[in-house]
Amino acid sequence: MGKIKIGDIEGEADDIKNLFLDLECDLSAYINAKPITDKIPKYWLYILTPIFFISACLLAVGLLDNNWSKVVTLLLFLILGFISLIIQHNYKDWRITTIAFLTGFCLILIGLNIYTPEQISKKIEEEAVKRIPTSE
Repeated sequence: MGKIKIGDIEGEADDIKNLFLDLECDLSAYINAKPITDKIPKYWLYILTPIFFISACLLAVGLLDNNWSKVVTLLLFLILGFISLIIQHNYKDWRITTIAFLTGFCLILIGLNIYTPEQISKKIEEEAVKRIPTSE
C-alpha cells in the first residue's frame, strides 16, 4: 500500500489502521467526521401537513358524524406523531420539534371544539408573559 496522512498522523495505511485498532480509537471521531444519517424526504412533510390541516378543518366544522369524528381524531394524532418524528429525525432540534408538536396539538384541540382560537391565543399569551424575566 501507499503512505497516507490523516490529520497529524502519517504512515502506511495498514500501520495507521492497526494503530487506531490497538488504541481502540475511533477514526471518524479523530477527524471530526459526522456519521452519515439518511434523512426522511421532505415531501412527506409536504404531503402530511395539508392532510393534517384539512382533517382538522373537517373536524372543526362538524361535517363528520360521531364515528367518523373519532376516526379522524385518531388520524390527526397519528399524523402529528409522524410529522414530529420526521422533524426530529431530520433536524435533530427539540425546540423545532416541540413547536411543531404544540402547534399541531393546538389545531387538534380547536378541531375538537375543546378550545376556540381566541382561548388558545390567550393561554399562549399568559404562558409567554409568565416566562418573561422581570427586572426587579
